[in-house]
Amino acid sequence: MFPRWVTFAVLPFTMALVVAMAVSAYLYQRAQNAASTPNPLVQLMGLSDMPGARAPGFTLTDQRGRPVALSAFRGKAVLLAFMDSRCTAVCPVLAQEFRLAEQDLGSSASRVVFVGVNVDPMAESVADVEHFTRIHGLAGMKNWYFLTGTTSALKAVWKTYGIEVIVPKNANQTVHADYLYFIDPRGQERYLASPQVDQHKNGTGYLPQGQLTQWGKGIATYLEKTLAR
Repeated sequence: MFPRWVTFAVLPFTMALVVAMAVSAYLYQRAQNAASTPNPLVQLMGLSDMPGARAPGFTLTDQRGRPVALSAFRGKAVLLAFMDSRCTAVCPVLAQEFRLAEQDLGSSASRVVFVGVNVDPMAESVADVEHFTRIHGLAGMKNWYFLTGTTSALKAVWKTYGIEVIVPKNANQTVHADYLYFIDPRGQERYLASPQVDQHKNGTGYLPQGQLTQWGKGIATYLEKTLAR
């Protein structure tokens, strides 16, 4: 079972580094565990089965300014991500993977939603999540919802899903845990994935096209498995 022991904090740089190292160690161990399976998608995604617990509910505001409750997606499979509205590392790569996954889903895409929860308390307006949606090519996805709210409302969601968010001093984006939750049509958590990216010298994230294609296929494959649960 995925540990929900991580909580929100705004920390000095030294403590932030310690936490980041702890999160990295946890992800490394997950990757090592995944490596023991012959399934290449499981290895790629650092994928873990989850015990089927009910996904914690919440209501936030989407990029169109409309209130959206997680429970509104009952009957569909949900891919739940936690993304910084100003991120230049993992989150833009995730956006590419989501677009590829939607294409790979074909007709099943109508039974799936992609949900991002904002993890940037410095950029939490509707305009911020709309801007990310537009510049990263997600505006054409009718089943994409980038949700935001007040810091206190976002903090509550981060806490229930075990998402660590660190706001380094003088930073223009956060340091945060990257997990993808696969939630079935009954609202139960089925799989957990750990996105990873490479970085250019300027810190921006990327993956080679082949790996992006594999991630798109992997997300689509496990969303279809989630639909069948």
